Amino acid sequence: MDRHLATVRAPAGVGGKAVMDYSRFERLTIGVGAVAIMATATFSLYPAPDAVELVAQLLLLAVLVGAVRWGRRGGTFTAVVATVAYILMRIDWVASASLGPQFTRLLVMRAATYGLVGIAGGEACTRIKYAFARSQDDLAIDPTSRVYTSEFITRMVRTAVVSFRRYGTPFSVTVIEVDDSVTSASRSGKSDSVVRAIAAHLRSELRLVDDIGRLRNGSFLVLLPQTGHIEAEGVSARLASGLRDSVGIPDGAIRTHVFGSLHDVAEIEALAVEATVV
Repeated sequence: MDRHLATVRAPAGVGGKAVMDYSRFERLTIGVGAVAIMATATFSLYPAPDAVELVAQLLLLAVLVGAVRWGRRGGTFTAVVATVAYILMRIDWVASASLGPQFTRLLVMRAATYGLVGIAGGEACTRIKYAFARSQDDLAIDPTSRVYTSEFITRMVRTAVVSFRRYGTPFSVTVIEVDDSVTSASRSGKSDSVVRAIAAHLRSELRLVDDIGRLRNGSFLVLLPQTGHIEAEGVSARLASGLRDSVGIPDGAIRTHVFGSLHDVAEIEALAVEATVV
């Protein structure tokens, strides 16, 4: 089963409607983008064919796919790779005194285009994904953290469990707990901003195919489709490290728990039930 389709096939929402149309948006965006990129690539063939500029324009498609499928993180990575690839393809121009200024202009233009599509486009796609959920289910997004609510993310977990039992589609779940001493309202009324900063960092570090929600006890649950237990442990460690380094959460205030569908599906089902209990 396709990796992405397995993740965006979300549970039924209000009135039985699908709660997420992002897969359709993804296909449409990549399709329209591919046509536009191919059309503009033809300009590199006139008045004289330029193979390097043709390849450079086609690299934009890879950046677009990275942004649409994996969000800002994937878009940033592919944008950097595309920029480096362009420099290597023009390496003979770098040391040229006569072609240096022209190379600089082209490099700035290419890097800016890759960055716009990859970084800004990836962030926009992430926001669109959550906007789709909000538009079809008013209770899908937690107003404080701006990620999925406990009810919504646990429905997605249950859907993943059904898919695993029926088709063998693997997934993992990571629960990230942060001490109340960090997020409590006693911290000068800044609890909401702290929670929002934690959620924003976690979301920015995940692929667009991953999903994250805030449980009723304040923990964050991350659903990692097509991800084994060992890989999920690496993701969990990276997320916890980022919270310490980027958000400033004390080392002892973060705890993570990782569950893989292959061996922990019963625990995952129990977690989904427990997470919705008031």
